[in-house]
Amino acid sequence: MENKIKVHFMGICGSGAAPIAIIAKNMGFDVSGCDLNISGYYKDALLQNNIDILKGHDSSHIQDIDILAISPSILDISPDHPEILEAKKRGILMTWQEFSAKYVQNEKFVVSIAGTHGKSTTTILMGLVLENGGLDPIVEAGTTFKNWGGGYRLGKSDYFVCEADEFNNNFLNYSPSIAVINNVEMDHPEFFKDINHVKDSFKNFIKRLKGSKILVVNEDSTAIREILCELKHWLNEEGVKVIGYYIDNKLEFPFYMEYKAELTSNTPEYSSFKVVNGDKEYNFNLGLIGKHNVENSLGVLITALELGVDIDAIKNSFKNFKGIGRRLELVADIDDIKIFDDFAHHPTAVATTLDSIKLSYPGKKVFAVFEPHQLSRTKLFFNEFAIALKKADRVIITEPFLGREANKNIEPVNLDMLCNEIDINKAEYIKSSDKICSKLLNEAKSGDIIIVFGAGESYKLSRKIINVLKE
Repeated sequence: MENKIKVHFMGICGSGAAPIAIIAKNMGFDVSGCDLNISGYYKDALLQNNIDILKGHDSSHIQDIDILAISPSILDISPDHPEILEAKKRGILMTWQEFSAKYVQNEKFVVSIAGTHGKSTTTILMGLVLENGGLDPIVEAGTTFKNWGGGYRLGKSDYFVCEADEFNNNFLNYSPSIAVINNVEMDHPEFFKDINHVKDSFKNFIKRLKGSKILVVNEDSTAIREILCELKHWLNEEGVKVIGYYIDNKLEFPFYMEYKAELTSNTPEYSSFKVVNGDKEYNFNLGLIGKHNVENSLGVLITALELGVDIDAIKNSFKNFKGIGRRLELVADIDDIKIFDDFAHHPTAVATTLDSIKLSYPGKKVFAVFEPHQLSRTKLFFNEFAIALKKADRVIITEPFLGREANKNIEPVNLDMLCNEIDINKAEYIKSSDKICSKLLNEAKSGDIIIVFGAGESYKLSRKIINVLKE
């Protein structure tokens, strides 16, 4: 790249910005960044890719910079920061998603993974299947994947696989050739007014399809069914190739093609399932548990087949995939007490995880340690969280993680009331992490399962629990 474009990432150590920064650096951009916390997971990967990380934020960072790329959450937390105001004044401010779309995905064959749940897992699995199928994709996801050393893969082909996040309408920057939508539900109440607002956003995302215009959708999602019916004429007029998949609920719709899946068995190691497409039948073992992960893998299967990947490469990838960081990740097994770290922070995801564990580990006592993520979400889904957490045998609710709502003066949620709603005999709100650890030390027995739920600081608590149990 002649006269390298200089791009500075504000919040570069975040799981979204870091992968894009590393990909951009390897594409020839001059990349630097800053973060309030420079000791995160991505620090080593950034330094290994010769990217300078400055601690803190300061307008001096962008003196000779062409682009300031930021995480959208910074606009919520510090909209008037001098670094942002200076970039606005100079007309060089954009979110990292805008930067990715305009500069990184430009002239690529983009495969975008969208949906309320399962985006990161599906994106990494998609990248893995295309890698094993010889397509050498570039991959970007807001997560961690041990095999690649992060949520990114540096490929040399024109294939670009990315997670497409609906929050802040971030995914409306992207123009994919193939869009996979896992599911659509109400979430992010700090941004979306209601489910119709969410659906409108996904409709606009679908309308950004270009090139091959392939749309792969989960028919089991009620809101997706509604979106398809509402967009039926547009999809037909635009020649969009709509491919559906389902386990339980077939939608009567003029699909270009349709795949039906059936779970055949579930163990602590695998989900086995068969897939029928016309007169073709395939059998798979997936190295993840839970029906939701089978659904996620169906979008990958269909996309890979559309791109000509060999079925054996897909089968091997599925069998050897053991998941990504913080998605029902088994982080320790101490005296036969299994501790899982799970990113679930929406009631559907919490319920799905608990169902999956109960199915794969029948008869085991399950402890759910739940960190509420943002007050607006906890309020909106108060009853749904109670119903979901009832599925556990013992529930501990921790101090909420406020995230981008930290400065918004939202009235707190009565978490003791949430415990009453779950079951006062098995649920309690404990503020102190030390007290949570001693409680678990006293109560957990050999054979039990502890799942720490949350998308904020909960991963630190899971490590603390491990240390206490080890002692």
